Amino acid sequence: MPRVDLTAKLARQSKPGPKDAILFDKALPGFGLRIHPSGRKVWIVQARIEERSRRIVIARHGEMELAQARRRARDVLARIRAGDNPADDIRREKETPTLREFADEYLRRCDPLWKPSGRKTMRIYLKARILPAFGRMPLDRIGPEDVAAWFDAASRDKPGAANRALEILRAMMFRAEEWGLRDRGTNPCLGIARNPRNKVARFLDMDELARLGRALDASEARWPEAVAAIRLLALTGCRRSEVLDLRWRNIGDDALNLEDSKTGPRTVPLGASARALIEALPGPRDQDAFLFPRHAEGRGLWILTTCWRTACADAKLGRLRLHDLRHTAASQAVMAGENLPLVGKLLGHRRHRTTAGYAHLDDVHLVEAAEKVGEIISEAMQNRPIASP
Repeated sequence: MPRVDLTAKLARQSKPGPKDAILFDKALPGFGLRIHPSGRKVWIVQARIEERSRRIVIARHGEMELAQARRRARDVLARIRAGDNPADDIRREKETPTLREFADEYLRRCDPLWKPSGRKTMRIYLKARILPAFGRMPLDRIGPEDVAAWFDAASRDKPGAANRALEILRAMMFRAEEWGLRDRGTNPCLGIARNPRNKVARFLDMDELARLGRALDASEARWPEAVAAIRLLALTGCRRSEVLDLRWRNIGDDALNLEDSKTGPRTVPLGASARALIEALPGPRDQDAFLFPRHAEGRGLWILTTCWRTACADAKLGRLRLHDLRHTAASQAVMAGENLPLVGKLLGHRRHRTTAGYAHLDDVHLVEAAEKVGEIISEAMQNRPIASP
């Protein structure tokens, strides 16, 4: 059988003949591409096992790229030299589900635990990013080098989407370990550093809030419901969907009783300004009626967006997201002296590290505290000799 400089192009362009042909790789003796008369191509390893020459099929051409097949072949040859019989593993692999097969089971069992938005996100990332790369691979053969190469390639295009896809794949691999489909502690996503996130969040200072308030006043006659919704977002720090989907049954005496949110049911305390805004809203107070019917359940989003962009432009706030009102509420709470656990509970954060992102805002208060302590000690020590040790 010929030995060639085996390349992806040569493997792809090689045509079948009347008999089986094997193109052995010069760079890795024992590794090659077998071409059947039917046109079927498979990556193989040929070596002596237990005093017999054996050929082990690694994968079909097209299901595994050349670089990955060569790495796999190198691993198989090393195990043969160590006295193992990789053919046993190959047989076990035939009983192991591919990632695509596992994904179907994963969705079936986990779907009831997710919110609709989570189900949608999962399917988008599986279809667009995860299954094209790993769908045909046996679940227990996906290794760290495979994930690292995929993640690096994905990060060059959209680093944020690559981070999200990595999180999803990592969760799937953990669940595969729980279900006995991978060995414990073999999650191939561990140790891969995520791409740094762009710091797009900002918060408004007191002057900017005043300018935004005046701009909303100017837009109120044109978009009264949108302006009221934006004001309530600013006053409560709620997420957009939490405010726009409010029904009158969710309004308590001093709190919003959210039946569902990103982190599950929660209660949002209402201050006097927020209560006054809600009480001034027009429309029926039927328990099932929405507070903002033109914008509930995804309706009228373009009106809300237009109102917001107009107000930001009039207030000269630059590129500001509606979600930054939530950051503003959190930041103002921290700068007012509230502790981070309380702020996290106020905003419905599930993880403490989410709220910890506002910790730097405490610096000004730490400086003030240091100055006060310094003044006290300085006054106490003034004109007094320091005691000898």
